[in-house]
Amino acid sequence: HAIALLISLARHIPQATASMKAGQWEKNKFMGMELFNRTLGVLGLGNIGRIVADRARGLGMKVIAHDPYLSEKQIPNLDVELVSFDVLLERADAITIHVPRTKDTAGMLGKAAFAKVRPGVLVVNAARGGIVDETALLDALNAGRVAGAALDVFATEPPKKDHPLVAHERVICTPHLGASTEQAQV
Repeated sequence: HAIALLISLARHIPQATASMKAGQWEKNKFMGMELFNRTLGVLGLGNIGRIVADRARGLGMKVIAHDPYLSEKQIPNLDVELVSFDVLLERADAITIHVPRTKDTAGMLGKAAFAKVRPGVLVVNAARGGIVDETALLDALNAGRVAGAALDVFATEPPKKDHPLVAHERVICTPHLGASTEQAQV
């Protein structure tokens, strides 16, 4: 789901679909970003983070990751470049989150982190709500630091109907669908 969100975000697929269904042909409005040769920053290399990193490499992306809980034995087998949190923020063209929500990860992507990201970064959170500070993300979107965000999870679920991120034109939202496949349920 994180990869589907990333591709949809990079190519404005939901917005372009909505435009077409509204009877419009706005070809020039939806200029996207190629993911090939871009750098994906993966926060958390547990089972899902590793699968996302593998799929991103299949798209021709360079993958960097931050996970302070990896053992030294696991590092050579991952085929990703491990970096500090700050380096990931500075180098990633897109960031995807795959960490549990704990006292250490709550608000991990907040005001200070968004001040360090590469301008125009894409953010995908299909992990847990609350890891991304939603107010800070809204500010970063409005300031142009973040080009777009795809959110499958929110701090409070379901979010309020007038939630500003749900209404934001550069945000893609799904209702916590990360494990909503027949195979994942088995």
